[in-house]
Amino acid sequence: MSEAVSPNLFASLVPLNALKAESQATLAKKATLIDAPLGQTLFRIGEEAAAALFVLQGAVQLEDAQGKVLAIVRAGEPGAAHRLAHQAPRKVSAKVIEAARILAVDASLLDVMLTWDQTGAFEVDELSADDDTSGDWMARLLQMPTFQAVPPANLQAMFMRMEQVNYEAGHVVVKQGDVGDYFYVVMEGRCVVTREVPNQKPVRLAELEAGSCFGEEALISESPRNATVTLLTYGKLTRLAKADFRSLLNEPLARKISFAEAKRQIDSGQAKWLDVRMPSEVLASLLPGAINIPLFMLRMKLSLLDPNMRYIVVCDSGRRSSVAVFVLSQKGYDVSMLDGGIPK
Repeated sequence: MSEAVSPNLFASLVPLNALKAESQATLAKKATLIDAPLGQTLFRIGEEAAAALFVLQGAVQLEDAQGKVLAIVRAGEPGAAHRLAHQAPRKVSAKVIEAARILAVDASLLDVMLTWDQTGAFEVDELSADDDTSGDWMARLLQMPTFQAVPPANLQAMFMRMEQVNYEAGHVVVKQGDVGDYFYVVMEGRCVVTREVPNQKPVRLAELEAGSCFGEEALISESPRNATVTLLTYGKLTRLAKADFRSLLNEPLARKISFAEAKRQIDSGQAKWLDVRMPSEVLASLLPGAINIPLFMLRMKLSLLDPNMRYIVVCDSGRRSSVAVFVLSQKGYDVSMLDGGIPK
């Protein structure tokens, strides 16, 4: 079992010591202590800075690409009060030169907490649950590739505009066929996703837990809800209104590119077409070499996609492509969409 992190450790660490007490408490629950032996490499040049690292004991040296020592950060000295080379991606490598104890803090969650506290707009516990799971849903959300790609100012605005709603087990949050009005995040509890099929029992598609989100497809595509989401347990959810979702999340993630640029990437082997139209539509205007996965099957057919390949999503208008970009971004795929849809 990992050792619990006390917010008291933050007292001399910058910028952790500038956070409000409730922000420190939330952040501490998602922090870890790492005992790193002599010679261990903490990170290398080019890696993502998913965690903010602080040297509590021992010493770490920072090196350039040729192994040249640029600095030594030793516990108790002024440099140890700050994050280790926190630029993203990492500009240097870090190697342990004296057995060290390292504090690792979720970098995305730290960034949001700093933004909240500096705006003075609201207290963290306005959005957090009152029990030991406080902040967990936020941390899980921020660890998803989709939200890591959203500008910090947008994330801050998103969390501030979210509204908490509580439901009993059995409550239907969204119903298949209804008009989409909110994007939802599960803070606490579990939900089941089902799809109605004529003359048959509803098909069970998935279960959602804390940190999961749903409801984006109807908001992006301006189409009715394509599934029903029901609480399996008592649940705390937070929701974002359609207009805020589109401006704060969907638009920054749209990643639209022109046909000329898309074709250049395809021809050079940098990317592949991903056509999310129905097979009958594809027959009428085929893109050579395209992978065809209809949008409604995308989540079920992810195994057909290479996680190391860049995909350019296409459809007739761009609407379905926009949904696909959001879905694939959540799964960590490198994806763009063809602006305006396939040229007529």
